[in-house]
Amino acid sequence: MKLFLSSAGIRTQELAEALSSLIGKPLEDISIAVINEASAVEPGDKTWLLNEMNDLRKYVGGEIDFVNLLALNANEVKARVAFADVIYVVGGNPDYLLYLYEKTGFARSLRDTLLNEKAYIGSSAGSMVLGRRGSTNEYQSYYGGDRDFGVADYLGVVDFVVKPHFGSSSLPRNHVDILLKASAVEQQSIYAIRDDQAIIIDNETVSFVGGDVYKV
Repeated sequence: MKLFLSSAGIRTQELAEALSSLIGKPLEDISIAVINEASAVEPGDKTWLLNEMNDLRKYVGGEIDFVNLLALNANEVKARVAFADVIYVVGGNPDYLLYLYEKTGFARSLRDTLLNEKAYIGSSAGSMVLGRRGSTNEYQSYYGGDRDFGVADYLGVVDFVVKPHFGSSSLPRNHVDILLKASAVEQQSIYAIRDDQAIIIDNETVSFVGGDVYKV
């Protein structure tokens, strides 16, 4: 299992080189299947999404396809991602993303085959759904919003809560004091990732890119 859990995708040369090392291929040869439905229910400016995709093209030279989980059945999704070295899941609303994973059968495909066959890049919500879910109150204290998709927990592929955008100026409550309070209430391990960082999981080996990730 090869996981690349990030806040904002491949934003720096250091992150790009870490991806190349994880995959075992030069960046120009890495192909990627992108899943981006998590952003569909989020209102507002999507310049961040365009910038993230531009960064992806800047650093990665192989084929890039967009795979729509709602437009395809489970077998068609598997066929569409077959070419890719990496499944790249863009951010947005993590509860909606997990709801969509379960609704379309993608969660089962990930567990049964895809996480063993492909590397997985999570960006923001794409990373969060592989971990544990904090309470709804705790989530809203960080990120705001009040939409309910009936999600009680995430996939738990990793046994900790992933907090993206740590220290970001666009999320003024996403800082150490709130993180410590959340950890005390939730009694779960939390990894907080800055936008220039990533957690790399290569089978049993865990490492950080962009400096040590803040852990509670």
